[in-house]
Amino acid sequence: MVSREITRRNPVRSDGKRTYEKLIESALSLFSEKGYHNVSVSMIAKKSLVKTATFYQYFGGKDVIYKTILERAFDAFKAGMSDIPFSAREKFVEKFVRSYLDFYISQPLFHRVLHEGVYIDRSMFKRIEKLFTELIEKSQGVSNRLKSAAIRWFLTGPVRFVSIFKSISGDYTISEKLTAELIDFALRGIDPDEYEMNPEVLKMNVEPLRIEVSSTRMRLLQSAEKLFGSKGYRHTMILDIARGAGVAKGTFYIYFDGKKQILEELVTTTNRALRITLLSAIRKFQDRRDAEIAGYNAFVKFFMLHPKMYHIVRETEFFYPTISQDYYQRILDSYLKPLREAISSNMFRPFNVEHLALFLMGIGHFMGEDMVLRRKFTHDDFAICLKYLSKLLYKGV
Repeated sequence: MVSREITRRNPVRSDGKRTYEKLIESALSLFSEKGYHNVSVSMIAKKSLVKTATFYQYFGGKDVIYKTILERAFDAFKAGMSDIPFSAREKFVEKFVRSYLDFYISQPLFHRVLHEGVYIDRSMFKRIEKLFTELIEKSQGVSNRLKSAAIRWFLTGPVRFVSIFKSISGDYTISEKLTAELIDFALRGIDPDEYEMNPEVLKMNVEPLRIEVSSTRMRLLQSAEKLFGSKGYRHTMILDIARGAGVAKGTFYIYFDGKKQILEELVTTTNRALRITLLSAIRKFQDRRDAEIAGYNAFVKFFMLHPKMYHIVRETEFFYPTISQDYYQRILDSYLKPLREAISSNMFRPFNVEHLALFLMGIGHFMGEDMVLRRKFTHDDFAICLKYLSKLLYKGV
């Protein structure tokens, strides 16, 4: 995606520097609002009040200015993490959480660009992961890669996902209560007792979805899933979907208004299938503490069987945030009743249940990124990670 050439012209005069910074400012605004793939060079030039030819005097293309902005966003984020103390775990956790949220609140445009950049630029993903891993290993004294991964999911997942969830709706405020509960969750976990995970949670299996494909509508959905998951939403044409379903292009429009509608139905169908799978997995365990680990196990196994669905859900964040917001809100809502019951029955320590749902979702979000998108660990490795995670979830770091 990224050109080797960073800039074409290094401005020396003050007017050239102003134009250069204006181009970056305009591009940052557009990338953060619309996403990388929905922005063009002509849009950046127009917003900067310059000709397209002027843009190319400073940058070799859209990818070059995006890379420049991504570097600035990463540098700003890294600077905020630079003075985190490692002497005491309590101080480390509090400073980490507050530093991350401060970046989110004070640099919302950089946050949004960096979030997408981690997804579409593998080198940026590795740099962010390396930064988090180094912080964890220094603060927790951990060198085991599986234990380090579990700590990274548990410690960084909640605060990162809270930021993602709120940013999708354009909310860049974080209450002190939410911040305090993030810190408390990381330090002490959810368990008021000395509970130990039931090993049966690691033995469960998830069956692949059996989809009836005899109807034209279902064949179109299956074709769209395959194409969106392999080629990406942007590169898939309606004609491709119709051909994949074995029908004419005009037939597509009998069932769907366009690509957005079929994408929305795919995401909704995935959400429903995921929640049914999770419910089937966790209902086998009476204690909600076991159910949480069983849910993570089922979540990853479900998407390992249906990786294209996972790619589609994640890509939707950047093309149609409202569809993504609905997807995450449905999952959050499904958490609320069982979390209230777990707290009232003293299985969990007291938390605001909406906050706790976001924290738990955040762990799964980045677990899925490692296991489904990046394929970082084997099934056996994942089982070991879940054992480490159970101890963290129950008692904190």
